Amino acid sequence: MDALTVENELREAVSRIVSQVELASKQGRLDINLAMEDAFIPILKELFHLQKLHNLNAKQKNYPGIDLGDEYDRVAFQVTATTDLEKVKKTLSIFVDKNYQSNFDELFILMLVGKQKSYSQQAIDKITGEKFNFIAKTHIIDCGDILSKVTELRVTAQRRILHEFKLILGEIDVYLALREPKTDVPVVFTSNIAPITFPSKVFIAETTIVKKDVLSRAKSELEYKGRKSDMHMCIRLALELEGSKFTGWAFHDGKIFTFEDFEVQSALKSLIDVGTIEEVDSDELYNSEYVEYENVFKSLLQGQIREQLIHHNVNFDMYEKQFYFNKEDEKQTHRKETWKGMKTAHRTVFERVDSKKEPGSLAHYKHLSFQLRFIHTMGQYHTLIVPSWLYTYNSYRRIRFHDKLVTKQKRLENNQAVRNLTRFIAFFLSQMTHQEIKFGSLIQLVPENITEELIDIDEEE
Repeated sequence: MDALTVENELREAVSRIVSQVELASKQGRLDINLAMEDAFIPILKELFHLQKLHNLNAKQKNYPGIDLGDEYDRVAFQVTATTDLEKVKKTLSIFVDKNYQSNFDELFILMLVGKQKSYSQQAIDKITGEKFNFIAKTHIIDCGDILSKVTELRVTAQRRILHEFKLILGEIDVYLALREPKTDVPVVFTSNIAPITFPSKVFIAETTIVKKDVLSRAKSELEYKGRKSDMHMCIRLALELEGSKFTGWAFHDGKIFTFEDFEVQSALKSLIDVGTIEEVDSDELYNSEYVEYENVFKSLLQGQIREQLIHHNVNFDMYEKQFYFNKEDEKQTHRKETWKGMKTAHRTVFERVDSKKEPGSLAHYKHLSFQLRFIHTMGQYHTLIVPSWLYTYNSYRRIRFHDKLVTKQKRLENNQAVRNLTRFIAFFLSQMTHQEIKFGSLIQLVPENITEELIDIDEEE
């Protein structure tokens, strides 16, 4: 996406989030902030450089006064949909009474709707005194302030945060659907969430590759032209030099992580010190108190899924960070996949689009695509499926007007069309039953006494 397109989409996404939260608040659904706490973590991490930021309620349920915290950098947040001074005073009173200033140097109050024009600093100082420094103009922020910070970032960082905002919009939709008033007809909301299962063990070993040597060989044998390469790229190149394009691995702190036994993956084995191989339980990574190990595990999930999907002619676009359906052979101009909901149907997932000005000549290829995001909740890992589109000129490189075509396509799609795309993708993934990572059916959210209930979906609505 170009800078102007990204900024426009960011403004639109933030405006929609604020509008949805305002609507929920007017309807008395003041606990919407509970649905937003985790959703804002990736954004706040990047904007405030807080790599260890996490939900404090995960350690102590209903952690009074604050919601998110990074004990390493000593910064805390409260996420709220209430904007008056009394809410600020109450939060600060709890903060001081609980002596949280011994763990956190700064507290930000993130208001999900527009904050007031001003807050009495005098009233705030009466509570904090000399115990804690809280400046209303600095530490009370809203989504508008978040947007201002985002627009100061590089376009690549803006794109990452735009993706997070879009996921937040999806979570708000789920929240609102869960809390719709009951009618005589049972309300069932089809989510974009599917449970996943994976191997219980992860193999880890220290890598022995020398970056300089790998790059030298890659330039000579693979005609690699890159000037700068991190260790992830070096491992990819080293595998390719061994005749392998295996992607089911992750790298962190000098070590390679994989679900595959190194004895089975000989190319990967050639890159490690076999004397350092260890086998750990998967939950040691995703339940680790260190967020970097949870991120390594999510990276490993993504890599293993890439490895599984490539055998089904579903590629991964590194630029957009999304999977996309590709042609099954060079002569193919259309690809359709059969899937089943209430009845058997067919979905076009790839097609050649000819030029209108020059009939018979290629304009571009259109690919159905999707992003996967992993969340650990209710004692199980789930994936959020976000459908989209990719436009290429050679089936793997984006065309110049890609973003405009995606925007145009999405304007043509209503909510039902997006749900159907999500259902199809979930069905396609669920058919990979003989793989390391298995996908369950989409789940339904059923409102019952304003609580969540998860039920497997067998058929379409």
